[in-house]
Amino acid sequence: MEDSKIYIIKISSYRESSNLYDAIAKDYGKITFIHKGIKSNKKKSQLELFTSYRVDWSGKGDIKFLRNYEIDSKNILDKDFYIIGLYFNELIYYLARNDYQIETLYDHYYIHINNLKKEENLLVNLNNFEIGLLRLIGNYIIFDIDVHDNEVEENRKYSYDPEHGPRLNSQSQQFYSGETLLALSGKIPYSEIRLKESRVLMKRLIDYYIRPKKIMTREILKYTNFKY
Repeated sequence: MEDSKIYIIKISSYRESSNLYDAIAKDYGKITFIHKGIKSNKKKSQLELFTSYRVDWSGKGDIKFLRNYEIDSKNILDKDFYIIGLYFNELIYYLARNDYQIETLYDHYYIHINNLKKEENLLVNLNNFEIGLLRLIGNYIIFDIDVHDNEVEENRKYSYDPEHGPRLNSQSQQFYSGETLLALSGKIPYSEIRLKESRVLMKRLIDYYIRPKKIMTREILKYTNFKY
């Protein structure tokens, strides 16, 4: 592949002088590169997170060989939001498969990383990133139609079945307002209360799809000022 745009989402050491990069490539999806000899080459720099690169690579196996690279756009993510960016990276690393082509994954990441500059919309951006990612990797995510194909109503309570969607609540202890579900679907604006409730639901959905793995960045987020 020649002249492909990528973002690095994870950097790992490989032997003494090389790196492994888990990345997302435009029009391709998630991919793993080996960058041979980079640690012993003083003329070249190791690739970084949150910076877009144009790269050439080769190889037919699970791990590709990174041949050439140049910066496409420098890191514009404010350091205050690095932990949120790392959370995005961790979700992609665990949820997206290397052998499953997702042509718009790069664009989805690019949009939401850039939206992190808008602090007032942080939680909405988180919701949209998570929902979009879950859909891109092939999960059934719907909020405005219940399991019986009825439209969700604002003033009613629903549980949420990850495999089938909203279910009109009867006995479940975990329930959500129809208003929250409609906000998640983009049909009505969020209120402060419903935004908070939406984060509870989205965390549970992410936990369902990522199990049995645990999201390490969540532990760090507990000690930040973000009302995640």
